[in-house]
Amino acid sequence: MIAGLVRRDVRARYAGSVLGLAWTVLQPLLLFLVYMFVLSTILQVKFTAEDGTGAFAFYLLAGLLPWLGFQEGVIKAATAIVDNASLVKAVRFPAAVLVASSILASLVTFLLSFSLLLFALFVTGRLTWASVPLVPALLCLQTGLAFGCGLIVASVQTVLRDTVQMLQMMFMVWFYLTPIIYPLSYVPSQFVALWQWNPFTPLVSAYRAILLEGHYPTLTDLGSPCVWTLVVLLSGCWLFSRLEPGFADLL
Repeated sequence: MIAGLVRRDVRARYAGSVLGLAWTVLQPLLLFLVYMFVLSTILQVKFTAEDGTGAFAFYLLAGLLPWLGFQEGVIKAATAIVDNASLVKAVRFPAAVLVASSILASLVTFLLSFSLLLFALFVTGRLTWASVPLVPALLCLQTGLAFGCGLIVASVQTVLRDTVQMLQMMFMVWFYLTPIIYPLSYVPSQFVALWQWNPFTPLVSAYRAILLEGHYPTLTDLGSPCVWTLVVLLSGCWLFSRLEPGFADLL
């Protein structure tokens, strides 16, 4: 059922579109180019010790693409129950599969743009194959975190229909509280602890360590996202299971 829903979501997203799946690359590419122009040309910010636009671009993409994939999945998951109200009311089935299919459909589109990043790193000789096997582990952590968040916001959305609007505002703030368009070293020392509590901060650092620096993140580096993913997943499952019996009456 999940596989069928994922295929439906991916096809419906670009139904009637001339460019189709190309939009999965063009949309993040436009955002990337805007940040590149503002940060590297206007502000002339350098994120790494290595000079050159190429290093700057890969540094930015390694953090921006996972974030966009995560954000899209959670926002789409928020309306997964409400958008399928007729199905939820007509058929008895685990409603969590609707949230899972939204997360996985976003993961499919994210993997397309992410694979192009890997290809670009390979072509430019920056990809270190020894560390690539850890990428699936990061993808699992990212997907698990997104699924846990998706369960929470999908549950709340059935009760409070303002959830999506609040979620979009929250993601706007969350983005700037994550070291994506700036390095963590730029954060004032008194606020570093707050940034480190951000569950996406260690994920971004791990992606960059694997893709750009060619080394394995330490167990300490991966411990934080593992704990966050587990906590959010358990919280999401608990809240969803409590509210799921009343979904049909709330829709």
